[in-house]
Amino acid sequence: MSRALALLAVLLALSPGRARAIQPLGEFLGAARKYNHDNREAALTARQREHQLDQTRWDFTPTINATAAYTRNQYEVKVTLPGADPSQPLTRTITPYNQLDAQLTLTQPILDIGLVRNIEIARANLASGQARIAATRLQVEQSIAEAYFQVVAAEAFIRAAHEVVQAATASLEIVQKRAAAGVASDLDRRRAEVEVERGNKSIADADFNLEIARQRLVSLSGLAPEPGELELAVSLRPEPPLANFVDGRIDQVASVRAATVEAHGADITARSASAAFYPTLSASAGERFTNATGFLGKYAIASASLNLGWRFDLAVIPQLRAARIQAELAGVRVDRARQLAHDQIHRAWHQVKAALARARAARSERDTSRAAFKQAHQRYEAGTGIFLEVTQAERDAFSAQISLIQANADLAHARIALRLAAGRDLREAEALLHSADPGEPADNAMPGASIAPSTAPAATQPTIAVPAGDSR
Repeated sequence: MSRALALLAVLLALSPGRARAIQPLGEFLGAARKYNHDNREAALTARQREHQLDQTRWDFTPTINATAAYTRNQYEVKVTLPGADPSQPLTRTITPYNQLDAQLTLTQPILDIGLVRNIEIARANLASGQARIAATRLQVEQSIAEAYFQVVAAEAFIRAAHEVVQAATASLEIVQKRAAAGVASDLDRRRAEVEVERGNKSIADADFNLEIARQRLVSLSGLAPEPGELELAVSLRPEPPLANFVDGRIDQVASVRAATVEAHGADITARSASAAFYPTLSASAGERFTNATGFLGKYAIASASLNLGWRFDLAVIPQLRAARIQAELAGVRVDRARQLAHDQIHRAWHQVKAALARARAARSERDTSRAAFKQAHQRYEAGTGIFLEVTQAERDAFSAQISLIQANADLAHARIALRLAAGRDLREAEALLHSADPGEPADNAMPGASIAPSTAPAATQPTIAVPAGDSR
């Protein structure tokens, strides 16, 4: 009876079980929009450009300039002029000892092509900053998705390692009892002890990998993943054809949109360089206050003027040429962004294809290794096998379980990465992140993490929680 219970414990240890849930991927993506340094930098850059646009617009509003001066003169100059009444001559101060002057000037630009073009440039820079937010967010989300599934795999690896230690401990107890009965050698006992210690080492390595993966996810998103996992049985259904992700969709990718907007801004900058060839026209009005009234005898004197300026500088010609080259470079960057986006989607699609093959192989290997371990254990208990076969079968079963964990995590990440690269809605991957295909065995689940939280048992199909306001 004890042997049957021990064998049952070993088989249960090698089968996937239930665990608590990690937060959904969408929570990490949402938290990163407020916490991630790259996202914050891009958002602040866009806000800075909003203020720069406001500043440029205010350049077309009237400006007021006020100046005041005090002058102590060595000599005072006054003149006496005859007035209408000879008995009352007029005295005028040309230069007083203590001279006070104040000037108020209001200037209004009327025609300035340069200011108009500067506003267009500021608008283009703002649009570029806003587009760069989406492009930066895409890069961050790709990194978070990768780190997320690293945590998923590491959590599952730890649980598998603990289960293997339990299995090795159960095997050790069986060997110790057989050794006490004289039907097992001391070498078998020592080998069983080595397997337990090997499992403890695997746990230590898994703990290290998990802490590194968790810290990377925290650094990217600012959200600490909760310990534990749910069952994640990734469907083996293939993706739609590559053309569905590429044809007519490249320009919708955030990085391509950002490059396109930046190219438009470069075109505007090139056109604005020619504004230096155009004249400028402005109007000004001023009021002067002084106690050096001169012959006029007025303490306040107003004036108004129209100012036409035209500057011709040969240095503008190479400046204009350089701006045109910059616009051409921006066009090249758009082409490169399209090519990179196409290559990234192409790579992600084929990664899914390769991950599907690995997942199928891992599931087959897991099932075969389980059967081999059960058979080796039964042969050893019946006295027709050796313990070395048991330990080797146990290692193979553990290795197959780890391969399945990694294969399922890689497949889930590949499906998410494909949709991120193509700018598609992550909800499209929901049906592909659980096993819903007819004919697939129910035990294909990986001890892993759910893509969305659930209070139901671990067998509940996971859903994707996408952050509110997601442009996808």
